[in-house]
Amino acid sequence: MSKATLRIFSVAAGTFFCLAAGVWVSPESEAHTSPPYGRIESADTNLKCYKTIRDPYSVVCYRLSYRPLLKNGRFTFVPFLVQVPTPSNPPPPIIVDELPST
Repeated sequence: MSKATLRIFSVAAGTFFCLAAGVWVSPESEAHTSPPYGRIESADTNLKCYKTIRDPYSVVCYRLSYRPLLKNGRFTFVPFLVQVPTPSNPPPPIIVDELPST
């Protein structure tokens, strides 16, 4: 067998095994951690608005987002807050002592 034929065979076999491993692993990993961004949610459910006791006329809004984190060989999705511009018709604000830290 020539080197070129052997190289083509090894590349084809490696590609096949990588694809087979990806198909075999993906349903298991999706069953354990379903990504939160795959769900359809309205923008209002992710939007939280706050007022502080010191400044009750200033409304600050945050939306909940998720960041993938690789932990022990598995991806988990960690929630975090992102400050967004206050919409013209915000949801009722929550009155707090201090704004959430991002």
